[in-house]
Amino acid sequence: MQQILPFFFIFISIIAIANIVSPLLQKAEISSVFVPLPETSKITPQPETPRSQIPQPSRASRYSLKCPSPKNLIPESKPSFSVDTYIVSGPKEGEVITETTKVVFEFSAKTSPETKEAISFETKILGFDEDWIETFSKKRYITLPSGPKEYTFLVRAKIKSKNIIDQTPAKRNFKINVSPYFEKIKISNVRIPSKTSPSLITLQVQFRGKEKINITGWKIKGKRGSFSIPEGIGFWQPYFNPAATENIFVKSGDRVYISNGKNPLGYNRNFRINKCIGYLSNFYDLPIRLPQNCPKPTKEEISNLSECCQRFIQRLRICEIPDYSNSIDIMFDPECISYLNNHFNYQKCFFYHSKDEDFLGNEWHIYINHNIITQTGCDTLYLLDQNGLFVDKYNYGYTHCRI
Repeated sequence: MQQILPFFFIFISIIAIANIVSPLLQKAEISSVFVPLPETSKITPQPETPRSQIPQPSRASRYSLKCPSPKNLIPESKPSFSVDTYIVSGPKEGEVITETTKVVFEFSAKTSPETKEAISFETKILGFDEDWIETFSKKRYITLPSGPKEYTFLVRAKIKSKNIIDQTPAKRNFKINVSPYFEKIKISNVRIPSKTSPSLITLQVQFRGKEKINITGWKIKGKRGSFSIPEGIGFWQPYFNPAATENIFVKSGDRVYISNGKNPLGYNRNFRINKCIGYLSNFYDLPIRLPQNCPKPTKEEISNLSECCQRFIQRLRICEIPDYSNSIDIMFDPECISYLNNHFNYQKCFFYHSKDEDFLGNEWHIYINHNIITQTGCDTLYLLDQNGLFVDKYNYGYTHCRI
């Protein structure tokens, strides 16, 4: 019995394995169906060719790959095209421009290879232009604002037909270093001194708007030296002079007269004219002529005076202080004398008209204690502001000096 048991267990194991393998074999039979070939497609046995008669490939062809021609895979490349931009002339790199706000840049372009296509340019000034400005010209004329400021000029060439633009624009850094008041105040005239008249420099204020500019401390210089514009008296008081001085402010339309003649009113008594200032000409011989625009009464204002007095008043010159010492008719007319004394002099004119809106005039009269105008040859006068920045210049002398 003990000898039979081992064989029994082996038999049971064989049966278990058969139960597992049988389903797998059935699936394999389903997936591999045998399809018989038709009679015509049966392969006819061929006689075996001797190995010596089989052509053998060469050693080179055995290791070489049969690849299609490169022309069939990589398209033929076109030659590359480029454009470069150059600045031909204009302010140099880092240049400081001190006497103008106008600059001119000239530029060009070079292509590789050369082309006959139209080339345009785009320019831009950083700090001035908002965007690129296109042009077919090879120059750009620019007028920049007055006042010190740094700028960068950029230019790039462009070929629209090829949709190509220079990606690295040519550039130039420069600085405008003129006064903020450049071209607002000019030296309009220079009178060369002579035996009968002193020198005279005229400044003309010309700009739009209601701005007032303080010119005290400004400097005018030439070959013979320089001087600074002093303070002045805005209201020339009839009873208290010299009055306190103040900075000289000018507005559009004003003129400033500067002379080296002696001021009979006293040292540092520079003043602004007013509608009554002409009366001072009756007492002083001023190097700078005073305007004669004193107010004169109307016929209605003197209609209550005697007919003789009215005729006397009408014959008076403007800003003339009446002298009635030789007129008997006036000397015995107290009402006429009272009117003459209370209207025809600087004190009374100031009293009646100093509150008028148009009382102050548009001229400043300034006297300096030395002459910087040369009498022979030629020279250039420079007008500089409080910070020493260029405002204007004036060439005078011989004709060839005038630029």
